[in-house]
Amino acid sequence: MSELIARVVPLALGAAFSPTVLVVELLILSAPKRALARAVSYVGGALVILVGLTVIGLLVTNHGTGADSAVNPVTRAIDGTLGFILLILALQTVVRALTTDRHRSPSADDEEHSSRFTSLPASFVFGIVMMSSNFSTILLYLPALREINAAPVGVDGQAVAVVVLFLIVVTPIISPIVVRVIAPEPSSRWFASLHRFITRHQTQIAVAVEVIFGVYLLLKAVRG
Repeated sequence: MSELIARVVPLALGAAFSPTVLVVELLILSAPKRALARAVSYVGGALVILVGLTVIGLLVTNHGTGADSAVNPVTRAIDGTLGFILLILALQTVVRALTTDRHRSPSADDEEHSSRFTSLPASFVFGIVMMSSNFSTILLYLPALREINAAPVGVDGQAVAVVVLFLIVVTPIISPIVVRVIAPEPSSRWFASLHRFITRHQTQIAVAVEVIFGVYLLLKAVRG
């Protein structure tokens, strides 16, 4: 069981880094009207995608896995493909950052999008859209689910691993709401500072996650 957790946690930590999803949530929480309700609705939409991804991922990765999945050529090919895609995403992120209008505020697009979704149903749908397009999280979440499926730890052990994976991934997007409920006044200042930091460094964060875990999956595919 400890060996399974050790394999799942690094992938879960990588999947938990969702700068764009978090930036939009912080923008919503900084809004003057119905900020908390809209943020809860937005995060609810994101969680729907994660729950659905968990169910689908467990069903899909259940095929072709087993105790010898580490040396399974199909499994290694999947790891290699996902690693390659992550590296392509990193390159795309760098190119997009270099070609983006430098006179435009880095968060201008996020502010423009978030301002359109002022109702609770619209915020919920926006959360679905943002998490669905969060490819770096998805490309790390699926290999983690495959590791769980392949582990010979029994159903109870796999259930615990899935819960650990899910909680690690959702903690960064649930935490701002918890903080807002506990400390509504100071949280607005904290969120503003955090939003500026993430916006300023979101390209570097995204590239670092994509490169590190892209290389990790490629090495995993090569070494078996």
